[in-house]
Amino acid sequence: MTRDRLKTAVLGAGYVGIATAVGLAEQGRNVVLVEQDPARLAALADGRIPFHEPGLPEAYAAQHVAGRIVPSAEISRDGLELIVVCVGTPIDDTGTTDVSYVVRALDQAVPAIAAGAACVIRSTLPVGSAARLANRPGVVPERLFVAPEFLRQGSALGDVRRPTRVVVGTFGEHPDADALALVTGALAQPGTPLLVMQAEEASLVKNASNVFLALRLTFANEVAGLAEDLGVDVGPVLEGIGHDPRIGHTYLRPSYGFGGSCLPKEVRSLSTAGLDRGLPMHLAGAISDANADHQRRFARRIADAVGGLAGKRIALLGLAFKADTDDVRSSPARRCPA
Repeated sequence: MTRDRLKTAVLGAGYVGIATAVGLAEQGRNVVLVEQDPARLAALADGRIPFHEPGLPEAYAAQHVAGRIVPSAEISRDGLELIVVCVGTPIDDTGTTDVSYVVRALDQAVPAIAAGAACVIRSTLPVGSAARLANRPGVVPERLFVAPEFLRQGSALGDVRRPTRVVVGTFGEHPDADALALVTGALAQPGTPLLVMQAEEASLVKNASNVFLALRLTFANEVAGLAEDLGVDVGPVLEGIGHDPRIGHTYLRPSYGFGGSCLPKEVRSLSTAGLDRGLPMHLAGAISDANADHQRRFARRIADAVGGLAGKRIALLGLAFKADTDDVRSSPARRCPA
């Protein structure tokens, strides 16, 4: 079947869902973008996305006007070839990840899967949960896949159009070959490294990748703290470290500490997965502690600079957790851990 006839349903209209829907529509696919929140659905139906992401509002509007993206409160089961699950997986105070939205999405997709559609989960799954999803009533494991996203807020559209790699996880030894080809063809671009592995392996790739990025940021901040106490500029130090080809310069800049909806969640999720299995997970636990300590140190510096915070009004320029986004979820700028 040619791409311009393929009909796809994307479940969830957050950062990942909308960016994924735009990427699929730009390939010529007809996309039903399913969203349950009435206010968000109304914005999408009006051709608008409900958050800031460079380039994405214009790209979404163009595909919506062209009729290739149709927002809906319900999944369309007629003629569906592919279902992409992009709903949220929030984490609670105990480090347990809630996959109930994924379960609900799969239950909605069961009739289409039974009729022959392939289903791919792009939602971030906690380690050890994939197999339980494949055993949901009515789900056909041979046509179910896990393909974690590696989108960066602030450059999500570019990451959809030019992914660094596509990782697809399968269930069992004999996935449906046509369904697998449909999934890889939808997500990969020419020249994109494509890795096919078991579903649990794919989930661990996503989780461990983000924890490693958090580790790099934490290391940069610890070096910055030491450099400050020594009275030296950390910039040339990190520049020199990054020129080692085994290390590189990405995610090696000092800051107030990492935040957002992704890295803190992934660090806690990986730590919880290990602890639940009797593994100490020394690094994962230390990353969270070191990040919190760095933020306390930074807050104390501000308090010392203004002679204490009592009775003071301080302006913060930018509350989002990173540039080019309006997302303030778990933003360190909203906390004062003094």
